[in-house]
Amino acid sequence: MDTGAILSESVAYTRETFEGKWVRWLIFIILNLPMALFPFVFDITRIMDKTTATIHWELVHWDQVSLVVITGLLLSFFVSGYIVRIYRGAKPAPDFDHWGDLFIDGIRLVIVTLLWFLPILIVILGIIGIAFAAAASGGAGSTVLFIGLVLLGILIEIILCLVVILFSPIGAIRFARTGSITEGLRYSKVAELIGKIGWGQYITALVVLFIVTFIFIVIEIILALIPYAGWVFNLVIAPLLSVFIARYYTHIYEQGEEQPVTV
Repeated sequence: MDTGAILSESVAYTRETFEGKWVRWLIFIILNLPMALFPFVFDITRIMDKTTATIHWELVHWDQVSLVVITGLLLSFFVSGYIVRIYRGAKPAPDFDHWGDLFIDGIRLVIVTLLWFLPILIVILGIIGIAFAAAASGGAGSTVLFIGLVLLGILIEIILCLVVILFSPIGAIRFARTGSITEGLRYSKVAELIGKIGWGQYITALVVLFIVTFIFIVIEIILALIPYAGWVFNLVIAPLLSVFIARYYTHIYEQGEEQPVTV
């Protein structure tokens, strides 16, 4: 697998997605706008008493917060649906059309992603439960047991996080290609496909993606420091990273697919 070629093609694909496609870019911006406005309706610095570190929840405009969150969530399904089309190998980049299908695909992709992350949530809740149980029982023995169980829970959590990081993107694309949520969660099939890609090459590709994403996020942080306009700049460039990552993962996935035999 040529990671450099995948990186270059993903950049070219992202450029083709937005270059001269101002309507498409504007749609992305509009769909991401509600969540970009969230810091303006819920600013923790405005409701916290810095002298006592007390949060005055009564100062929160919950009607505005609810409106922004619900609207942002609903619109995010359209963005997720667009990502599904990229996962399916759409080339050139797809348009925003057939909005009903886009919305449903987006919801299903979110479900697949959440189900992959569900074990992590369960372990976190288990650790919290152990903490409460230890606090209620008291005693030196329970403290030692508590520490041991928490450390075990953290170890399991780390392992689960690594598994999710490695498996969930491929599972999401498998869902997009098969149209089946069940297939998107089929661990054995995802592991088999990664095996065909090559574990070493796959992990190397993910490391490269992490580096590129980190650099992009640093740029976003720098832009966010620009007074008044920083959030606008981030709103405009954020779709670039979303499309790039989706195309990059799609390329990786296709390295493990059975290629048609040409005669």
